[in-house]
Amino acid sequence: MKIIIVGDLHGDFQALNNLVESECPDIIFQVGDFGFLPGKYGWPPDDPPLRNGETRIYWCDGNHEDHQALSQFIESNNYEVAPNCFYQPRGAVLTLPDSRNVLFFGGAASGDTGDGMEGQDRYHSEVPQLADLDNIPSDRSIDIVVSHTAPMAFKIRQDPPLGYAKLPWLAKHHEETRVLLDEILHRHHPQQWYFGHFHIHQTGYNEGCRWTALAMPFDGGETWWTELGDG
Repeated sequence: MKIIIVGDLHGDFQALNNLVESECPDIIFQVGDFGFLPGKYGWPPDDPPLRNGETRIYWCDGNHEDHQALSQFIESNNYEVAPNCFYQPRGAVLTLPDSRNVLFFGGAASGDTGDGMEGQDRYHSEVPQLADLDNIPSDRSIDIVVSHTAPMAFKIRQDPPLGYAKLPWLAKHHEETRVLLDEILHRHHPQQWYFGHFHIHQTGYNEGCRWTALAMPFDGGETWWTELGDG
């Protein structure tokens, strides 16, 4: 089974379509800022449409989603937001055919709120709360985590990607969600962790966990997708 993890998309569904066509993955995990903005793109998106075919997409929320609209899927307990495209709320666990458990835990604070308005592409519910940790099943081990931002324990580089102002980008390093993700790292001891948010590609190893940060498609030429390893 071929599983690919992709970085922030921000609605670049053509890049996702191209990846599906060229790599033919069975499953895609996406790390948030998927581009779920019905008021902006319509939903399902049609310019371009999402053409994932038989590829199943599982994604967590980022800080740039319509969380108000996502809450309706949570309330209905139906997470298939488009054919073979599944939103994974915070604390959702997916078991792979090889029995590994994948935890999804999206959300982060926006460090660039000055250029957006509440009710458009940023919402107060973008920031995870301590109570969200209670959604994680206590009777299942966690092997892999897919999140939007990263635990504070992961030492993210301090130089921003090409074209990004340094101070707003560095603000991402110090927001409260990272401390919350430290709790997941310390409680569940995953072997692998994938995230986006910083729009960079970087790998590391901290506290027994091998982690990968993924960039955006065609954003400065940094790697924006990777194939899931064996652990």
